[in-house]
Amino acid sequence: MNNFLIGFFVVVSFASSSLAEDVPEDGRHDAYVKTDSGRYRVPVEVENGEVTKVHWPNGGNMNVRGADIEGGEAIGRNSEGDRIKIEIE
Repeated sequence: MNNFLIGFFVVVSFASSSLAEDVPEDGRHDAYVKTDSGRYRVPVEVENGEVTKVHWPNGGNMNVRGADIEGGEAIGRNSEGDRIKIEIE
């Protein structure tokens, strides 16, 4: 039984650490954002494993919903319901 628990702990620890590497820390990150109008390299805000905001070069911000990050990428929607694809650098 002890060997089973040790093996289980090692597998769970490995899985948790590899998943954590795919999700960037909270804060601002450079990303490629693809919208209906094109693909842009801009900063984005990450909070709790989700992209929440895109910062446009003209000073505007776009709120994003449902953009959970997996493997450095996320797909969400802006306030008008348009699909937004995000690739974190």
